[in-house]
Amino acid sequence: MKKETLSLIINPFKKIAGFQALSWGFAGLIISTILSMATGYHYHNLLHYGPAPNSAWWCFAAEHLIVWLVPAILFYCSAICFSKSKVRIIDVFGTMLFAQIPFIFMNLFAFIPAVQKLINMDMNIPVEQIAKQPEFIIGSMIILVSCIFLIMTLIWMFQALRVSCNLKGSRLVVTYIVGIITSNILSGLIIKQLY
Repeated sequence: MKKETLSLIINPFKKIAGFQALSWGFAGLIISTILSMATGYHYHNLLHYGPAPNSAWWCFAAEHLIVWLVPAILFYCSAICFSKSKVRIIDVFGTMLFAQIPFIFMNLFAFIPAVQKLINMDMNIPVEQIAKQPEFIIGSMIILVSCIFLIMTLIWMFQALRVSCNLKGSRLVVTYIVGIITSNILSGLIIKQLY
């Protein structure tokens, strides 16, 4: 793999930003929402997904919008406070939405039968018995592999913040860490109201 290709995989925002990133990101959001509806997987917050009691289409759409908008708003507000340059809202919201495209691949893993069995497994039986079931072991391993795409999303969100908000050094790192933690908590609290 060429260095340039690897560099673009790690930071696609060298080539894409603004309205183009927003358009691609919005297409990704629609696909991800449809896949979530098909599998019944809900986004409980930015960093966690799984079953939930509300299967209405609008609930899946709202979850995806919340998971995008909460960090985008927080990062944009942070950029206004800490960036030394002018920050365009379209760049922040566009790159943050584009950064969530890997969620599509996380949703695809939910179609694998072993993962479906793991989701529907009776968790009221003793832990020792659950851990011995082959569905639990195989499904858990597959879910661990799917976490690669969550890590990719987090890397892209970091790059989106760095490029679109022109933050560097400790300001960038602190803004990112506080933003991700706060986004995870806030999005979870908001999404909980949907159930």
